[in-house]
Amino acid sequence: MPTTAETFVASTHRLFIGGRWEDGRAGERIDVEDPSTGERIASVVAGGAEDIDRAVNAAQRALDDPHRTGWSPADRTRLIWALADAIDAHADELAEIETLDVGKPLRNSRNIDIPGAAAALRYFSGWATKIGGETMPVSIPGDWHAYTVREAVGVVGQIIPWNYPLMGAVTKMAPALAAGCSIVLKPAEQTPLSALRMGQLIESVGFPSGTVNIVTGHGRSAGAALVQHPGVAKISFTGSTATGKGIVRAASETIKRVTVELGGKSPVIVFPDADLEKAAVAIAQGIFLNSGQTCSAGSHLFVHRAVAEPLVAAICDIAREMRLGPGMDIQTQLGPLVSAQHLEKVLGFVEQGRRDGATIAIGGLRRGDRGYFVEPTVLTGTRPGMSVVDEEIFGPVLCVSIFDETDLDAIAEKANATVYGLAAYVWTRDVRIAHGLVRRLKAGSIRVNAGGGGDFAMPVGGYKQSGFGRENGRLGVEAYTELKSVMMAV
Repeated sequence: MPTTAETFVASTHRLFIGGRWEDGRAGERIDVEDPSTGERIASVVAGGAEDIDRAVNAAQRALDDPHRTGWSPADRTRLIWALADAIDAHADELAEIETLDVGKPLRNSRNIDIPGAAAALRYFSGWATKIGGETMPVSIPGDWHAYTVREAVGVVGQIIPWNYPLMGAVTKMAPALAAGCSIVLKPAEQTPLSALRMGQLIESVGFPSGTVNIVTGHGRSAGAALVQHPGVAKISFTGSTATGKGIVRAASETIKRVTVELGGKSPVIVFPDADLEKAAVAIAQGIFLNSGQTCSAGSHLFVHRAVAEPLVAAICDIAREMRLGPGMDIQTQLGPLVSAQHLEKVLGFVEQGRRDGATIAIGGLRRGDRGYFVEPTVLTGTRPGMSVVDEEIFGPVLCVSIFDETDLDAIAEKANATVYGLAAYVWTRDVRIAHGLVRRLKAGSIRVNAGGGGDFAMPVGGYKQSGFGRENGRLGVEAYTELKSVMMAV
């Protein structure tokens, strides 16, 4: 284990509630594994309903404290930026913690996750001083001063997934903090360590006590208690569609505000005039980066028959050359899946696809007997009705379908034939085709002649069963506010 992370990983991990590190009331703990080896590397508190209640109460006290200082808009800007500086200062340690916890290649943690977390904080820090209402001209008789006010929604419960633990936590926390909310954060039970280390950094830079609370635990206990708690005004969740549906149902009991970013089966549509070399690289990176454990991964390739053979061959060549191995090996390009359970799920999809008639062009097997490694996989001959086409696999598995049509309505109908609508990708040099498909595709984010990634100024979120609400940008901040209308007779 690397020296910069070993002290933290080996320490006793507690809950961060009201500015203090606390033990869980039930005394239960959850083991944390290194997915590269399957070995236990730490344990964290299995928080429950009582711990969530303590955290929510601490968050509410932070909002209600009449003597609280250091939480003006300018203060929030300063503190959020200071947290970004702290992340930069501990970047190597955080990258190693992230890699040990989730298994992703260290080069990804260093170059994507940790810089991305700091960048998100810096972007949203500026919004703290720019949240305001409007004056309105009204037409009813009389003299009026009419205006709107935006206020923090209150205590926010945030439940983050395991695929991008630190960046996922920060991209939820930063807009909520900018809006003036207080937070109860529930990390994924599989990958809680970087969030806890961030809690120490939050403490060190001087956030007011109770502004951010971190409760580790299982979704069925800590997560459910957070969603059901009457003191929580809003829930923001990123994760599976099945879990998201349960959260929406539970939150309806108290009419909580809810933002959910859920699963995806994002189409990648490649036309004959596309730059195939660039497309092959972007498609391979999009599905194999993070071992396919990305909600917006382009997992279903629709390619015109005229260029299908060379494009699929190029993607397979890239997959063949990818170095699969432990995350801490700096040469590794493709790390393990997060857990033994997820490994079985992904391999089960591949085997079912084979039984349904798909052809495994490359990959499809577990690599080694230690850790949770799956080869980068390409399935050809896939069609609607196959589970690999209809369902989210969330692994390094690309499904390939061929089309012959030139009619954009017919092509879009095939790409839209899914319950999901998170992202879509289009490859063409023809502006008419690009704009035509952008109008027809039912997805929250669309990239033309580019792979995944984005900018924090651009809203993200899903159509259909990929969720509702938007994160990032102005909309992502305003999602953590309530709008109040005021009319004053003058």
